Amino acid sequence: MLEKVSTGIPGLDKLLDGGFGKGFLVEIAGSAGTYKSTFAIQFAVEGVRKNEKVTYISLEEPKQSFEQLAEDLHVTKEFSKIDFETMGMDDLMSFRYSINPSGGAEAFANMLISYVEKPDRLVIDTATTTALYSSRTSVRANEGNKSEAIIPSPADIRIMLLLLADKLRKKGCTVLLLAEAGEGDLYIPEEMLKYICDGKIELKKSSLGTRTPRSLVIEKMRHINHTLDEQPIVLTKDGLTIEQIEQG
Repeated sequence: MLEKVSTGIPGLDKLLDGGFGKGFLVEIAGSAGTYKSTFAIQFAVEGVRKNEKVTYISLEEPKQSFEQLAEDLHVTKEFSKIDFETMGMDDLMSFRYSINPSGGAEAFANMLISYVEKPDRLVIDTATTTALYSSRTSVRANEGNKSEAIIPSPADIRIMLLLLADKLRKKGCTVLLLAEAGEGDLYIPEEMLKYICDGKIELKKSSLGTRTPRSLVIEKMRHINHTLDEQPIVLTKDGLTIEQIEQG
């Protein structure tokens, strides 16, 4: 029987017949302003409340931004117990220009995994950044001794994500991989992750015509019977919650 892990989002566990599968890799996708980080913090805080070891790796935003979010959600005490790691732009760019172009994907995956001991829950914010900064073809010779950064190919991005997923599964933790959704090459990781991960939830700007400005769709969750209907969600003083539950 599949062991479940509570999502920390009121109403969502019921939609998932108890929560995420333990050890699942779950993609949380959405465009700007769809509360991806709020979702992730609630998931992380739920783990703290259950006395689990929780790691959060931010590849874009500084810790101070998340501390403010935790304060807004009234979970400052729980947030302080999260093992929070950050990699700033300087770290990412330094790595990008120092790697061997033929082995960048594996090297980056190994470096990222080195931040992870053995948590029960892990958040990587965002997997989009992970893929784009770890291409095997991250630099190429230009004129003289100069190098020029290039956008990773879809094949390179897929290799990176597959490597990362394999290493994460070996850790045995339940993982949220946040991904930016949009149009163009920079958003390729979001589309690829849904094939690699065990589940995908998309956070959207609602098209339901209700008073709720955001919604959620469970696009995929292995071994779990779930609705495919768009679900209205709201942001309360305590975070995201499913406003109504429909059976599709």
